[in-house]
Amino acid sequence: MIKFFRKIRQNLLMENKTGKYFKYAVGEIVLVVIGILIALQINTWNQSRQESIKEKTYLRNVEADLKQQLSYISIQLEHEYEHDSLAASILDRYNRDKRLKIDSVISKQLNTLTIRKTFIKADPTYQDLISSGNIRLIKDEKLRNEILSYYLELERIESIIMNNNLLYVDEMFAFKLVHHVYIGKTNERLFGVSNQILQEPEIEMLIMNLLDIRKEITTGHIEFMNELKVKTELLQESLQKYTQ
Repeated sequence: MIKFFRKIRQNLLMENKTGKYFKYAVGEIVLVVIGILIALQINTWNQSRQESIKEKTYLRNVEADLKQQLSYISIQLEHEYEHDSLAASILDRYNRDKRLKIDSVISKQLNTLTIRKTFIKADPTYQDLISSGNIRLIKDEKLRNEILSYYLELERIESIIMNNNLLYVDEMFAFKLVHHVYIGKTNERLFGVSNQILQEPEIEMLIMNLLDIRKEITTGHIEFMNELKVKTELLQESLQKYTQ
């Protein structure tokens, strides 16, 4: 094609048709510019189309992550409800009997309360969006901000639960409890030693304060999980408008 246009220009020059040559040259430039603009437009359209496909893929993956997150929330809630009930049971028994008597039942319950659950995040798609910079592909600013806000809250809750587990459950509750009360398998002699120790007002107060704190932690975690469950379901609803 280029050779064809060049031949025409050469013929016009040889025939001394300068005016026609310049008109033709201008027309040729216009055609080239139009061709470039069309090519750019096609390239822009293709790029926009590819980004839209990526955006929808990301949003569907976030939706799948949220479904998994709801499963993790349910598991965490089950654990926290169990521990909340155990702590409440021991505290109720203490309030009824006006003392804490260690036996096989209480020992087992206290042992269970030393166990804590690490909260799990399901955020691989979010991490990819942030690390790759592809968060910009989510064109709807409101939805983008909603996703960012949700995962920042998720990180905050994970941090709080992790710190509570380390500082209060592990280092305070479990560590101090096992130094004053026997919580192993049935051993009547050690149960007797524990009950003798618990007759000291300071130790009794320490153990009951530890139990109060343990219950407050589980109650707080339950509130966090229920709030997070609502926020997860709301974000799911927002995503469905773009993924269906």
